[in-house]
Amino acid sequence: MKHSLKSMLLFGLGLLLLACGNEANFLNSVAPASGARVKFYHLAPDAAGIDIYLNDQKFSGVNTVPPAVAAPLSYTNSFPNQDYATVTPGTVKVKIVAPASTTATTDATLATTDLTTQADTYYSVFLYGVSPTYSSLVLTDNLTAADPTKAYVRLINLVSGADASATYDLAINGVVVAAGVAPLKGAATFTAIPAIGYATTAVPVQLRAAGTTTVVGTTTLTIQPYAGRFYTFIARGLVGGTGTRAVNLTPSTNR
Repeated sequence: MKHSLKSMLLFGLGLLLLACGNEANFLNSVAPASGARVKFYHLAPDAAGIDIYLNDQKFSGVNTVPPAVAAPLSYTNSFPNQDYATVTPGTVKVKIVAPASTTATTDATLATTDLTTQADTYYSVFLYGVSPTYSSLVLTDNLTAADPTKAYVRLINLVSGADASATYDLAINGVVVAAGVAPLKGAATFTAIPAIGYATTAVPVQLRAAGTTTVVGTTTLTIQPYAGRFYTFIARGLVGGTGTRAVNLTPSTNR
């Protein structure tokens, strides 16, 4: 009886060790990947949808599971939608393509750029402009909170059009936090603003004509600026545009 009990205990211990080994392997397999972090934005108002290629390999939609087919990245959206994608540090060729569709028989390259990255560094890549001239803007995103009790915001002005010369202010909860941001410009650095507590009522966000209280755009935005979070606001659209092409404000949470 004692021998049988001892055998059962040893067998159970072996199973426990095996299970622990499997758990350790699983945890290793889901550990966050190391590398550079990149986020891509589509802010070209007359491009219906785009695909992102890195070194001629399609990158946007890489997490789509067959037989599903990745949809092109639509205007005002980003890839990834949340957080950043991980890429191998170094220099890659970024190619932004309008894929073939019912109205275009072949793919069309809208813009290309060389993207040089470093490990554990964050980058944002913006497509902007209108046909036939599209461009890209690359920013390095410093997501280190100098004061962990604050939230952080920035405004990027990517309004397009031949006469796109207006400058804009960003007001949060009635206070201007970014002033006089010129066309196709923006600060890579973030500005600290007061944070609010969790489950607290969101505060209003406005895009204003610089130096005035005149609100630009029809989108009603609010934000819950939590401590340690980083937010990008993008002035986008086409001067004189209507509907989805009108000048407006697009938000994005960086962290």
